[in-house]
Amino acid sequence: MKLAKTRSIGRAALALALVLWIGLVANLAHAETVSVIDPTEGLEPSKQSSSAPKTAAQPDAALKRARAEAEQRRRARAEARQADAAAREAEARAAAKKAAAARVAAARRVAEKELAAREAAAREAAAMELAQREAAAREAAAKEAAARAAAAKQAADRLIAARQAAARKNRVTLLASRATSARDAPTLSELVGTAFRDCARCPELVWLPQGEFVMGEASSASGPRPVVAIRYMLAVGRFEVTFAEWDACVAAGGCRRRPHDAGWGRGWQPVINVSWVDARQYVAWLSRSTGRRYRLLTEAEWEYAARAGTDVRYWWGDQAGRGDANCADCGSKWDGRQAAPVGRFAPNPFGLHDMHGNVSEWVEDCYHDRIQDRARDAPLDGRAWISGCMAEIDTRVVRGGAWHGSARSTRSSAWTLAASDHFDNGIGFRVARTN
Repeated sequence: MKLAKTRSIGRAALALALVLWIGLVANLAHAETVSVIDPTEGLEPSKQSSSAPKTAAQPDAALKRARAEAEQRRRARAEARQADAAAREAEARAAAKKAAAARVAAARRVAEKELAAREAAAREAAAMELAQREAAAREAAAKEAAARAAAAKQAADRLIAARQAAARKNRVTLLASRATSARDAPTLSELVGTAFRDCARCPELVWLPQGEFVMGEASSASGPRPVVAIRYMLAVGRFEVTFAEWDACVAAGGCRRRPHDAGWGRGWQPVINVSWVDARQYVAWLSRSTGRRYRLLTEAEWEYAARAGTDVRYWWGDQAGRGDANCADCGSKWDGRQAAPVGRFAPNPFGLHDMHGNVSEWVEDCYHDRIQDRARDAPLDGRAWISGCMAEIDTRVVRGGAWHGSARSTRSSAWTLAASDHFDNGIGFRVARTN
């Protein structure tokens, strides 16, 4: 009886296991991937049932456990496959995104290179066009400058020729009008306008004609204008005294100071940084060396020499013009920069250079009230006005204007003053000789 019962239970368990196995196979057929199932997995309850107590509850529990375990394995495999698929999909998306980004970056780089190439080509073309325009402009400017220079040179040559002709004519006219008699005329014609030196180291001099002139500016503000007569033979330095001439005095022991040249050089540069006292020392040395009477010009002599027979502001006219002198606004290449070497501008009708501008020049006279005292007290015969000086210290007159002054300060009538021991790089002097 028991044996039959046991056999009946075993057959039931086997049948149940077989049903479970068929169901499991059917379920796995619907999965994404086919899995191999151990056919013995469903038989484990029967093995256990053979050794376990033969009760009705045991097959149910074993079957439930088998189903649960199989389900867990199935879910685990499914989750693993899903996770693997998700990972592959994520990797594919990342790779696609990376590839797309790389394509965009490559396209951007290509576009940037093309843009840079176009910009570089445009810049090169613009630079070439600009260079061509600048070259054309420079060539045109050079041609224009050459044409202007040629025209200016022709005009200057014509002006100099005209002035030299006028100077020669003036010399003849002044000589004829100032000659005291027919007997004196040949003597004067031999001397007037003649340049000479008393020694190799001496300044070059020019004999001036005798005559008279109206002194001062022709304006109501200047007050009355005295008429001054120069009735004696007067030789005046053709140029301002140069550094070469001054250095000869220093070398001979006649001048104590060796003035600084301001970095402009010595030689033919007009001597600068000399005081009135220094200038007097130089003419005293010349007098001793030559046995002639050298001195500074008087103020009247200086203006007579500067006007050279004219009654205008500058010996060439009432306007300063351009390129006729060296001052701050006279139109020369030295304007406002430095003194020019002597003799670089056309001479006046008396043959004297640089009477206007370049460096101012000491004269013998001391300072007075110009307007009130000039017509009343100043000598009218060309002598120096050295009595009744106004300043408490020894103050002397300076004439002619300088390289750093305005054109107005270089007029024939213009003057200024300075202490007799003052010196700077704008003041020099020229010499006179009367016998």
